[in-house]
Amino acid sequence: MSQKNYRILATFDYNAPTGFATVSKNLVKNWKKIFGDSLKMDIVAVNYFGDDYTEGDNIRVISAKKKDVAKDDWGRYVFMRSLKDIDYDLIFCLADLGTIVPMIPYLKEIKDEKKAANRKQFKSILYFPVDFALTPNLGAGLEFFDSLATYTEYGRFHALRINPAIKGKIKVVPHGNNMENFYPLTAEEAQSFRKEYFGENADKFIIGSVNRNQSRKDIPTTIFGFLEYWENHNKNSFLYLHMNPKDPMGWHLRTILAQTPLREGKDFMFPPQDDYNKGADLLKLNKIYNSFDCFLSTATGGGWELTVTEAMSARKPVIIPKHTSLEHLGGANGERAYFLETLYPIVAMVDNIIRFQCDLYEISDTLDQVYKDKKSHALDQTLKIEKAYKFVESLNWNDISKSFAEDIKRLG
Repeated sequence: MSQKNYRILATFDYNAPTGFATVSKNLVKNWKKIFGDSLKMDIVAVNYFGDDYTEGDNIRVISAKKKDVAKDDWGRYVFMRSLKDIDYDLIFCLADLGTIVPMIPYLKEIKDEKKAANRKQFKSILYFPVDFALTPNLGAGLEFFDSLATYTEYGRFHALRINPAIKGKIKVVPHGNNMENFYPLTAEEAQSFRKEYFGENADKFIIGSVNRNQSRKDIPTTIFGFLEYWENHNKNSFLYLHMNPKDPMGWHLRTILAQTPLREGKDFMFPPQDDYNKGADLLKLNKIYNSFDCFLSTATGGGWELTVTEAMSARKPVIIPKHTSLEHLGGANGERAYFLETLYPIVAMVDNIIRFQCDLYEISDTLDQVYKDKKSHALDQTLKIEKAYKFVESLNWNDISKSFAEDIKRLG
């Protein structure tokens, strides 16, 4: 019997320093193991700006924006052009609904044209995050897809709220976690790196944020919460912001910090400039997580937030807002995280979406609680860290990739 081949056209971030790309890298890596040579995949790679290339004989990677005639950031024209020209078994999309939903009418049109020409009909899978209470327009046409998956029950709830017709098609598929990349170091290893990386600040209470400097991550509130803590609780504390301080998607953070009494190199720091955009390698990033006394995120919404589970993998206490996917990560009762529960509705001009901003005074008080718990070896903190570690241990990319592989086999 001849081997069944699966010819797939995919669109997602790939070979890029983004959360989406971390997900896609793990999916593709595991699909290669599951399918072997029967997998033939063309990837329209978002946020990859290099030349087209191949991985082995069967994976072709195409720069989305570079090859798109309209210079669309998501390469949607090149994706649809490929789908129109080539008869694929299946399309796999990993993206925000705002990126995919506008394509649905054109995908329907391509499918109808193929049917009229007696050409192969493609099946479709959409995997998407939900980081706010979705607006009705984002549900338009989702029933087109043969299978849908979102990251959390929060996402599934809101997707069904705006389009009940997808009830029989949508499931929850959480993200995985790479325990081989993110894991606790010995106290000696962590302290050695901490002294090397933070120098004279290594003996301070180090609060770390690993996030992109962009609107949804709300880095200014991280700064204001830390400043309140630094001024009123602990001058021997230090803020590390692992991000580009002048990201085109965010703020000029040095300008903000220059308006405070905080001094760079003494009270806060950014990574070396070489790491601003390409990111630190995984070995170094794990050491950075291990060097923190606690991890802090003030994101106004989250589809998953991989850096939170990465920090949990290093057995670090995490402080996160109690909303969207972050409530799932921290556990409904805060058994895995210190929750920030005082939240204010906020809308950014970039997207006009209602999200939730943390309270700087609650951030300060929570940082003080984490510090006191750490100094006293409080059982509550120990239990949070252990429960968080067990949670991330259960998140296996192999299992998650298999879940999608079963869908591909069923549909393809």
